[in-house]
Amino acid sequence: MLVLRTSRPGADHPFMRLLLATLAALVLAGPAAAAAPRFALYDLQTDLAAASHDEYGDVKVATLATLKADAHGAAFVRCDSGCRFGKGWLAFAKGPELVTGDIGSARATRIAGPYWRVALALTARGRARWSALAEAAAMRRARRGLPDVLVFALDGETFAQPYADEVGGKGTLVVGGLSRTVARDVAKLLP
Repeated sequence: MLVLRTSRPGADHPFMRLLLATLAALVLAGPAAAAAPRFALYDLQTDLAAASHDEYGDVKVATLATLKADAHGAAFVRCDSGCRFGKGWLAFAKGPELVTGDIGSARATRIAGPYWRVALALTARGRARWSALAEAAAMRRARRGLPDVLVFALDGETFAQPYADEVGGKGTLVVGGLSRTVARDVAKLLP
């Protein structure tokens, strides 16, 4: 239990007690107060932390405990059974390229058979950020001959890992090859 006492006049005022309690809650919350954004888009080639690379430089998933010990201050994203890197966790040293505030709306549609896609309409800020990311990824592809891999995450879990040149649109990003459940969940949870 935290007890705050002060000898200053007015400290017993209800507003002061509320302010002090709020500050104490924020201090005690620590890392939980800095929760990951609901939606995040990372570029695997530029954002991945060293702890998520093996000795050859390839992507490696690990347990969350291992990554937290090796990658301080990183953002952690869970890879489940549908992840191209295997089951486990990835650590990203850089912040996401796009976040929830960059998405204006999301709509799920069926492609064919069991495959669905999500169209993410970008805000003005999102379009500017996507344009910079796509341009840099195109330059890296021209140099290396390989496209960047993007990691789309919702609530700290990957839902797609397409190549950068598979995600189309200037004002809308279209992410395909999703299950019906995933596509609808993404559309439902984003604005």
